[in-house]
Amino acid sequence: MTLLEVENLSIAYQTRRGMSLAVDGASFSLDKGKSLGIVGESGCGKTTIGMGLLRLLPENGIIQNGTVLFQGRDVLQLSEDEMRGIRWKRISMIFQAAMNAWNPVQRIGDQIVEAIRIHYPDYSRDRAVKEVEKLYQLVDIPHSRLFNYPHEYSGGMKQRAIIAMALTCHPDLVIADEPTTALDVIVQDQIIQKIKEIQKELNLAVIFISHDIGMVAEVCHDIMVMYKGKIVEQGKREEVFVTPVHPYTKALLSSYLTLDGVFDFEDEQKDLVCRPDTIIDSHICGYIQHCREADSSCLKEAPGWQELTPTHKALCRLCK
Repeated sequence: MTLLEVENLSIAYQTRRGMSLAVDGASFSLDKGKSLGIVGESGCGKTTIGMGLLRLLPENGIIQNGTVLFQGRDVLQLSEDEMRGIRWKRISMIFQAAMNAWNPVQRIGDQIVEAIRIHYPDYSRDRAVKEVEKLYQLVDIPHSRLFNYPHEYSGGMKQRAIIAMALTCHPDLVIADEPTTALDVIVQDQIIQKIKEIQKELNLAVIFISHDIGMVAEVCHDIMVMYKGKIVEQGKREEVFVTPVHPYTKALLSSYLTLDGVFDFEDEQKDLVCRPDTIIDSHICGYIQHCREADSSCLKEAPGWQELTPTHKALCRLCK
């Protein structure tokens, strides 16, 4: 069952130099209970997509085009009041730098209780506290820590509490934007395993936004690779990470060192190509300056989607 369907989504930011396109014609879908990983380098548009889905862009952010169908409704056409009924209740988000999102002078339990009572005003405080206790049990935080202040939590506990807060209104979709940032690798693994358990138990759909390929490979069913605002390759996890076809995906995976050879495909690691004299036109491939496979025709033709399997495709005229 398709839960989310995004078609030709374009988002730009108004800057002093004019409009800067951050997301250029993104199209993808997500089924209920499944997970989608969005990977790419910093600044490629990953977070902008997540914020755009919830219409939480900053004041200078503008959705220029596209449709975002969530459970059959185009959220881009909803009023702000209608969006409040979507946010947190139907779609919630774990924001970047979530560990620093807590109010330092309020107990964490009080902050989560407040969030519940805003969305469910008929709940008494005692009922809201019981809901938080259930969520704490789900994320493995002792009830005795419920009303501690943020400084009394470790980094991992703060992150698990943020996950609990994201689940307060029983959403159908959770957008996790760099959910393990600033955590050590052991705690990262604990958080990843906990998210996987919760997703399976609650049949949640999850969008993981990350530059950490290893985390995304472990958690997600489907993968979407972004470069300069465009989706350049998408498919099942095994298709994208085992048999990558887009030159940028190959370069991205070559930069990720592993001990077990998860991303060991037939392409030796080489220095990055740079063609500073190449004239970049918005109608041709944005990766051409660094592409080892590009030829003269790439300067003349816009890249088109090449379907390699029913679920695997790449935005490159050379990928066949």
